[in-house]
Amino acid sequence: MKKKPHPAIDRLLRGISTDHVETARDAWRDALKEGAASVSDVKAKLASAAWSENPRGPLAKYFGVLLSILSELDASAFEDEVKRLRKCDLHPMHRKTLDILSRRRFEAPATHVAEKVPVFIASDIEDRSIVIKNIETWSTTKGLSLENITRIDVIPRHPELGYLGKYNLLFSGIILTWPTKTPRGVEQWFNRLDAEFTFYHEIGHHVSGHIQGGEVSEQEREANEYALSMMRNSRPAFTLISRMFVWPLRPKLRRLIASSKHPRAPAT
Repeated sequence: MKKKPHPAIDRLLRGISTDHVETARDAWRDALKEGAASVSDVKAKLASAAWSENPRGPLAKYFGVLLSILSELDASAFEDEVKRLRKCDLHPMHRKTLDILSRRRFEAPATHVAEKVPVFIASDIEDRSIVIKNIETWSTTKGLSLENITRIDVIPRHPELGYLGKYNLLFSGIILTWPTKTPRGVEQWFNRLDAEFTFYHEIGHHVSGHIQGGEVSEQEREANEYALSMMRNSRPAFTLISRMFVWPLRPKLRRLIASSKHPRAPAT
């Protein structure tokens, strides 16, 4: 007797918990094919009381992935779940995830690039006009391909929500993070440079047909090469210098900027 396969949603979460990209990718596609059955499975899991507790292990990712697949499966069911969950006792991290993903579905795009790709920018980012101007400029870079991109989301910079960008690859979108408060001076310059590189890098994953989203070093190298080629097109005079001196220092600059935001302990 042939064994009945596990529901696609269960396989999707198993792929997430084990970081097995092929399992997650195939289950995502199967869930979309199963339609109404998947909607019921997602709603049942979102009804769990576990979302009020401190998320541990893969549970931290499950909530966002379930909401993401539901938004693709059934927009009306997603809207109903968002309304219901807003009234529930949710852990603060899950509530932030809910806010971000609900905005992605319900807010009007801030702009469009390449004539058809919508750009959504979180309302709690202080100066959205700067983000719009930068993305519109970067999108016109010579040689850049936005052909396979369905949407661009710019969300507040929260390290614990970084996994959302990985699963956006499954439905051809990209997520960029941006500081909620507009930085100043050298920090502002570096943030814009880093954001531009990341923008090209994420598009590079799509251009190269990647699905792992940062899980495979070879794919990261390919996306970096694509980003560097776009940086050369965007900033030809600057790129050679930055490649020699700035890019190798990116991790140190990030740590330096991060440490400058925390008060130092008084000398004793």
